Amino acid sequence: MTITAIVLVLISTFMHAGWNFFGKKTSPTLGFFFLTMVAGAVFFSPFVFWQWDLIRAFNREIVMLLFATGLLQALYLWGLAEAYRAGDMSIAYPIARSSPLIIVAISSTLLGQQSTISPQAVIGIVMIVVGCLFIPLPSFRDFKLANYQNRTTAFALLAAFATAGYSLVDSHATELMRDLSNASGTPLASPWQVSLVYVALQSAFAVIWMVWFIFSTQKQRLAFRQMFIKQWRIGLLTGVLMLGTYSLVILSMAFVSNVSYVVAFRQLSIPFGVLFAVIGLGESLKRPKIVGVFITFIGLIAVALG
Repeated sequence: MTITAIVLVLISTFMHAGWNFFGKKTSPTLGFFFLTMVAGAVFFSPFVFWQWDLIRAFNREIVMLLFATGLLQALYLWGLAEAYRAGDMSIAYPIARSSPLIIVAISSTLLGQQSTISPQAVIGIVMIVVGCLFIPLPSFRDFKLANYQNRTTAFALLAAFATAGYSLVDSHATELMRDLSNASGTPLASPWQVSLVYVALQSAFAVIWMVWFIFSTQKQRLAFRQMFIKQWRIGLLTGVLMLGTYSLVILSMAFVSNVSYVVAFRQLSIPFGVLFAVIGLGESLKRPKIVGVFITFIGLIAVALG
């Protein structure tokens, strides 16, 4: 990873833990996250019109990738909301953030990109996964499968699979967008312009998928209306943080040889997330959680330096 990529992802990790904290504390529901996506899409929409020549140059493949990332983003937010409703953020968040590493690393291997992943980075990825397996445990003696067979873990894993999916889709889609050029061969947009346009479009396409779940029944429509009246301000703030976070991640993908590095280093948000949950939500801080966060952090350093 380059210094530029590391700095961009480092800033995004703090912001990511922050909007997850607001989501858990305020209203861990799909309706709340739908509100944040709408708010983020509206806030970032001027960038879409600013780069209209780029939008006009989209081909069918880019449009299909946008529909795919929108669906995966919707599934991610649904899994995250249900995991937070069922259990502690300091348990659900690390699981949702660490598991994509395995999925993306395997996918990169299947796509023939394994040569760009160094042995040190592989060791770091393994350490991150092991560390996050310790975090949910009440004690080291409770390291058994039964402690992971619950609703919190199941939906956190759904969020993880969706994260891995949209990370791979987004890497490919933004690469195609950066390659778009005019008749003279000049790129239509710089990497940072592509990142701002992409997060606006990603959130808009996620809203397209999510609207069917939010307004499918009268009960859900009423619940959303009540939530909107009480929490639209915090929803707006969370939405801006959410999309601002991912715009930095999208931009960082232009400065790495393999998207697995970005997905791995983003896990630095895990210590931040656990810290926010312990301090802001009063969740417990047991020894396995401390050790797990430490191992995860060392793994992150190995990935960053690899």
